[in-house]
Amino acid sequence: MGSSPPDTRANARREAIARLREAGIESAVLDADLLLAYVLGIRKEDVYAHPEPVLSADERAGYEGLIARRARGEPVAYLRGWKEFYGLEFAVDPRVLIPRPETELLVDETVRRLAPLDSPLICDLGTGSGAIAIALAVALPRARLIATDSSTAALEVARANASRHEVRERIDFRAGDLLAPIHETLDAVVANLPYLTSAEVDAGGGTSIEFEPRAALDAGADGLAVIRLAIAQLLARPAPTDIALFECGPAQARSAAAELGAAPGVRTDIVADLAGRPRVVVAMRVAARR
Repeated sequence: MGSSPPDTRANARREAIARLREAGIESAVLDADLLLAYVLGIRKEDVYAHPEPVLSADERAGYEGLIARRARGEPVAYLRGWKEFYGLEFAVDPRVLIPRPETELLVDETVRRLAPLDSPLICDLGTGSGAIAIALAVALPRARLIATDSSTAALEVARANASRHEVRERIDFRAGDLLAPIHETLDAVVANLPYLTSAEVDAGGGTSIEFEPRAALDAGADGLAVIRLAIAQLLARPAPTDIALFECGPAQARSAAAELGAAPGVRTDIVADLAGRPRVVVAMRVAARR
């Protein structure tokens, strides 16, 4: 009888990739590499550069356990406990939505438009992990922020992330529904709110969607329920806001822009993502306060 292949990094990686591919994971190679690097406490590049070391029994067991969970659809970000966003690392767990790369466009647009202001007061609606608010605080060191979320559990994660990135003193985290906890006059509102339809969320079995908080994803039959509520709250405020930026799904962007643009004195713009899809809706007061 032939002996079993040694438990080298290369062999463990090969078996993991095969298992993930069999489970239908499209990113099988990348996920196997990321999780092996995580278990070993090394960089992903070192997995490639040094494939020959043998895994210890604990390392092998830990890796196999993570691969089994990934094969069931659990996202890598939850398995590792963190996700990179805007060049920063954020702790994430099932209490919060995992930050997506496409949301960096929302931060880019906000930074570009608010950088000329001396000390803007920005509200981040539905902050979740705090990724947007914290990225803005780092990129705009004179800005002050208020970050709201209806989930007190999510706010615990966000506060910890803000402390980690040393911007906790400039972000006021508040529990409540969208703009309801806000009484100050704001310079800007920024929001990445749920924009998947209920049907899209229901069809997300076996993907990260199945493991993320449904309230952070499901926006009703047309994907606009939460954004529509935020727009209504925004337009009903007695003190007008100079600029609002909403990340939307490509199917919702034009409708959201139309609702915002129907208000007197408001001009809208839609910013496309790198794939050319409508992604960020920007609403600006024609006669701003400053």
